[in-house]
Amino acid sequence: MTESFENKLQATEAYYRRSLDALLYYAKTFIFDGTHPLHISTVSLYGSILELCGSLIPLLETEHFSTIPVVLRSILEAYVDLENLCKEPTYGYSLEIKYLTENLKFLKEARNGKNDYLGIISEAPDLEERISLMEVEKNRLLTLGYKDLNKFERFSKAGLENEYKTVYNWLCCASHNDYRALRERHLEPCEQGLTIYYFKEADYQELETLFGTASELLLRASFAIHTLLKSEKMTELTHFRQELDELRGDV
Repeated sequence: MTESFENKLQATEAYYRRSLDALLYYAKTFIFDGTHPLHISTVSLYGSILELCGSLIPLLETEHFSTIPVVLRSILEAYVDLENLCKEPTYGYSLEIKYLTENLKFLKEARNGKNDYLGIISEAPDLEERISLMEVEKNRLLTLGYKDLNKFERFSKAGLENEYKTVYNWLCCASHNDYRALRERHLEPCEQGLTIYYFKEADYQELETLFGTASELLLRASFAIHTLLKSEKMTELTHFRQELDELRGDV
């Protein structure tokens, strides 16, 4: 059984490497408007997805397996935002509100003058003006009916409610040091009680699942951005889709 999962992992990894290289090459052909907020946001998000996906390979090669789900969570979150933006450009206003909200928290903390990490910012002569302008813009967007969507609302908007309750929940365990992840990562029952592992040996079944998920997210993100930008690479993407489906046994 272990050998079977190891073979599946090798096949999935081979596909993942080839698709990642090809998709990075296809991204060089993008034609987009560098002054258009939608294009800027989506191309940037896709770039982050490509980079994060690329980082999974060295983690696998150096056997830093416990880090892979943490990175994969970020890939999933970026994909959700990319998918929503490509389907509905006004989703960008919700991202803008989120940006303004977090910046205001940061700047208001600096204004208090009690945080040593924010000393330079607290002394900025335009601090009050920056806070005021951000509050005006945030209130304007809220008045127009937009809001700062929470994680579930973002997933739901992308049609990924089930993924939020399963895949995302699972990945968050690893990111938040949930007991489920800690016990699976480091503990194993034995006659004396428990054996504690640091840098536990590879679980081929889990790794195959992780790289299969990463392959799926990378491909879906690629379809989203290439469709938005009216790319000429859709035939190539379709071939990768068929190959992944065959690899997963969906056809």
